[in-house]
Amino acid sequence: MRGFLVLVVEMLVRLVLLLLVVALAPPARADVSHVTPGVYKCAGERGVPVYQGTPCAPGQALRDFAADPASVSVVEMHVPVTTPPPTTARHERAARAPPRTSKATPPGDAAERRYVKAGTSEGVVLAKLGAPDAASAKYGRHARWTYLPAPGDPQTVTTIRFEDGRVTSVERHVVR
Repeated sequence: MRGFLVLVVEMLVRLVLLLLVVALAPPARADVSHVTPGVYKCAGERGVPVYQGTPCAPGQALRDFAADPASVSVVEMHVPVTTPPPTTARHERAARAPPRTSKATPPGDAAERRYVKAGTSEGVVLAKLGAPDAASAKYGRHARWTYLPAPGDPQTVTTIRFEDGRVTSVERHVVR
């Protein structure tokens, strides 16, 4: 029983010390002048608020963040203004017309895959082999097309790499 009392007294002493530290600590100060320096909320076109890093034109200021700080972070961002293209009679007719069904690229001859060599143009490959089964997004000058097994070239995956519209390598892998 005596050990229990010692443990309780120790816990009470620690609690009192903790409360003293918290009570004597200086109060935290909310100084937000360093958080949002130079952010101004101004009235833009048609009254739309605009946040900017330069002072507002006279009569355009909507909020002073130094005197009235925001409760959220504000990051200045410049978005280019784009205007929609002018509408012409042709655009209006196209909008009303039923969608066209696109003609698919002819499948090509799968047997021709084994004859593709480095230096062949992208257009010739497309004409002979047809559209690839998978194509990487064209990153600058590089592209990669993959043809999966098909009648005429069974059990073979053909990967063709392009640079500047010309074949740079052809890889053929047998799959079962």
